[in-house]
Amino acid sequence: MKNFCPSLVVVLFVTKLCSAQSALHLDAGITTNAWIVTHQSQPLLRYVFNPRQAKPYVAEFSAPGGQNILRDAPSDHLHHHALMYAIKVNGLNFWEEVPGNGVERVVETTASANGNNATLRQLIHWVAPQDAFVADTTPHALLIEQRTLTLTVDATARESALEWKAEFEVGKKTNQVALTGATYHGLGMRFLKELDSLADHSYAGRKPDLSKSRQEISNAPWASVAFAAPALNATIALVPHPTNARGDGQFFSMLTAFPYLSATQGLDKEPLVYQSGDKFTIRYLVLLYPETKSTAALETRATKWRSAP
Repeated sequence: MKNFCPSLVVVLFVTKLCSAQSALHLDAGITTNAWIVTHQSQPLLRYVFNPRQAKPYVAEFSAPGGQNILRDAPSDHLHHHALMYAIKVNGLNFWEEVPGNGVERVVETTASANGNNATLRQLIHWVAPQDAFVADTTPHALLIEQRTLTLTVDATARESALEWKAEFEVGKKTNQVALTGATYHGLGMRFLKELDSLADHSYAGRKPDLSKSRQEISNAPWASVAFAAPALNATIALVPHPTNARGDGQFFSMLTAFPYLSATQGLDKEPLVYQSGDKFTIRYLVLLYPETKSTAALETRATKWRSAP
């Protein structure tokens, strides 16, 4: 592969706003190919999009007063990025990162901050590997994605809330796309090694049976993983919006050989098929707290977001 950077446009709006309660400082730059959000000097989120990567993803995520709980590219699965979205499109695998697999090519990036909100917008072309480094990927895109990530910080609630919204349309490369994948393909997350033995999964308050290397795939309005330890307490919750295709989210979870949680759409059983000109959207909310949260508290927070348009 040639050492060649594809057409990439990065537009940066850097804003530093202060208030009596909180401040967000957005720092993003083409030199680092990363979007970094800090709150009162504490790094909360690092989203990376190096053009030589197979996909852009969240590499680090923290709550106010907490610490990062995600693990990026562990040696057992180098393609497991901390918080990432990937599936198969027309049989082309965008999840694993081996020769011949698909590339989520970032074409344009804009970023802004306003009070306790920070927003990143990206134009992403989903392309075959042989098309990933051409000067113009537009005619080669299987999918065209407008990705919007919005981080909202509530310092009082000690909450980092990341809304992941992806608006897709069928690209010029094909007249039809069939979205498929393994049971775990979708929006998935991997956790720090030191947290592996502490993971406590919940499907909207129900504890899945993950003993004896079991994996569970079930529908629920939200799912969470909590960690309780003397040095680190945290709860992360994943909430799908009911307007997503197939309604309530389907979740994959496991504990052996490592904890994992992903929001899926049952693509392993039935493809989602879209024709040329079709548009579709997926939305998820990722909530993170530096403490263990009750089922009631998570239910209230998830319901509030799911009820919004």
